[in-house]
This record gives sequence, structure tokens and C-alpha cells, in this order.
Amino acid sequence: MFFSIKFPRRVIFGRGSLERLPDLLDELELRGKAMLVSGRKFARESGYLEKLRFLLNSAGIYVVTYDRVEPNPSVETVENGAKIAKDNGVSFLVGFGGGSAIDAAKGISILAAQGGNLEDYYYPSSVKPPTLPVVAIPTTCGTGSEVTKYAVFSKNLRKNIIASDQIIPLLSLLDAEVLKHLPRKIMAHTVMDAFSHALESYFSRNSCDFSEIFVQESLKKIFENFKKGFDGDIDAREKLFYASMLAGFTINIAGTVIVHGLGYYLTERFGIPHGLANALFINQFIEYISLKLPKRTARLGSLLGITASSPEEFSEILIEKINELKKYAELPMSLAEAGVPSSELSTIIEQALSYKRNIENCMAPPTDEEIRKIVENAFRG
Repeated sequence: MFFSIKFPRRVIFGRGSLERLPDLLDELELRGKAMLVSGRKFARESGYLEKLRFLLNSAGIYVVTYDRVEPNPSVETVENGAKIAKDNGVSFLVGFGGGSAIDAAKGISILAAQGGNLEDYYYPSSVKPPTLPVVAIPTTCGTGSEVTKYAVFSKNLRKNIIASDQIIPLLSLLDAEVLKHLPRKIMAHTVMDAFSHALESYFSRNSCDFSEIFVQESLKKIFENFKKGFDGDIDAREKLFYASMLAGFTINIAGTVIVHGLGYYLTERFGIPHGLANALFINQFIEYISLKLPKRTARLGSLLGITASSPEEFSEILIEKINELKKYAELPMSLAEAGVPSSELSTIIEQALSYKRNIENCMAPPTDEEIRKIVENAFRG
């Protein structure tokens, strides 16, 4: 067994922990000016934008607010934020929001310190120091960006990845109180993203005994708490928050595979939320991988405590359990139901094939024909 990981620098998990922000900044010697990076609505409308400004000011921090980040942050948004950060002499960033806000903060942290264009740092390029420190405060149960080395940016209907230990946030502060404001549908979508992270990483070439600890716990917590969390139970949502963080840990080690590569175009072309886009292909991926890697699939069943007489039976049970969650949240069960026209299937296949990193990371990389079959089956549901 071999694995290599730089764990998040510091993680604080617990309700009410947001109040500790001033003391934590002092402990980490983060001073001067901070750029508060957030989305365009939630942070302001929920009152958290003002609360964060107050907490930062109470620590003697001058705040530059950048609340312009859209879902699936564009390259232009990040590059504009970096210019503002540099012009204002910002010394660190606070990303507050879902994965989009935190990813944007990561991108800004690179460009404000080093300059250039965002595309200069796309995978497989590596990011070297310096970067500005990032404090990540997530508000959804899905991306795990607060603990990962990844950031994703959109341009020309394509997702572009930066992957580097250098952009793992210096501090990750997970306070489930913020989840009280999370709309039910967004919760369902983001949890499906966390589920996808855990499932895909299990079938990654880089999966190992260590990463599987996080996979097992993350998937169990999702199955146990999804319905109550969807209904607004804060204790269940906190456990889903935890599951999302664990799924972030496992993709830091192992990465994602083809489900993410398949979902990217749906988000870029049709505006389908990232987690939902992944969910539309999860069942078909399970069917595919259980045939390719039956022993590996059976072992996952054992880790999850699912009793089955064969890998095929386990995959059927797993898909049934996933469908139960989808139906509870009234998520679409097929590409067709999600409003994707059949005329787009060939483009979805073509785009998926272009994400070589995701395909090659799989223990059993699908062929062009196998990807076509996955997409066609996902269209029918």
C-alpha cells in the first residue's frame, strides 16, 4: 500500500465554531487585509456577510468584500477578484459559501500572489509558492472544497481543474448552523456530489486502505441522514456536513473518475447543478463497474454492511437505495427527465471522452463504447 497526502492544515468542526474566527486568525497570525469571497445572494441575504465582517473587524482585520461569485465560477470572475485583491494589498482570503465561492478564493489566492492568467495553472501544471492563505467556511453538504487540493473553473462550456496541495485551505471552519438556511433542493444536490466523491474514489487507481476509511464512513452517514437532512433536521444535516468533509478527504487521496467527467457538460450546457449532474450517471456507473470489478464491488458491499449473494445483487441493492433517496428529494431519474434532449447525447459522450484524467484514474477505464452505453442508459434512466 502507498499513499501520499497533505492533510488540511487545520479543521474546526462544530456548531457555533464560527464565533471562534477572531481567535483562530490570531493563532494563525493572519493579519492585515482580508478579501471576503462569497456568492451574490446567500451571504448577504442571510446576514452572514455582515456577521463575518464584524468578526473579521473585531480581530483587527480590514475587509475587502468580493460577493460576485456565480455558481460554477468563471475564469473572468476569478481574474477580476485577483486584480482587486492585489490592488488592495490583501494578505489572505476568506471563502464563504459553497464550492464555487471557496474555489474562487483558491484561484484568487494564486493569481493575487503570482500574477498571470488562471489557465497558466490548470492541471497538469503544478502550483508553487507563493499563494495567499485561504480560510474556508463552507455552507453546503457537498463539494468538500474546504479540505481539498482542487479548484474548478468554467470557460467555454468546459470545466478546468487546478490541482495542488498548495491551495488546500490553511483553516477550514465547518459550523453546521449555516445549514439551517440551506434550501432542501440544494442540500440534496450537494449531498449527491459528496456521495459521488466517495463512490468514485473507491474505484480510483489511487484508492487505498486509508482512503477507504473515509469512503465507508461518508457513504454510511449519507444513507442514514439524507431524508432527515432533506426535511431540515439540523442534527442530520450536521452529519451530512461531516460526510461531505470525509468525501473531500478521500478525493484528496484518490481523486474522481468518469462520473465527474460525464457530469461536467450537463452543468456547463444546461445549468444542471453539479451534484445533480453527477447523480444522473451514478446508477449507470455502478452497473458498469460491478461487471468490470466484481470482487471490488462486493467488498464495497461488505464495507457498507449490505448483505448480498453476488456483486450483481449488491449493485442492484445499492442502486435501489440511491433511487430511494432521489425519489424522496424528487430529483429527476434520467437525463430525459432532467430536460436533456436526445440530440445532445453525442456531445455529452464527446465531452466526457475529453476528460482523460477522470477516465484514466479509474481502476477499469471505460472504452469509448462503454461510455456511450452509460450515457444512453442514463438518458432512459
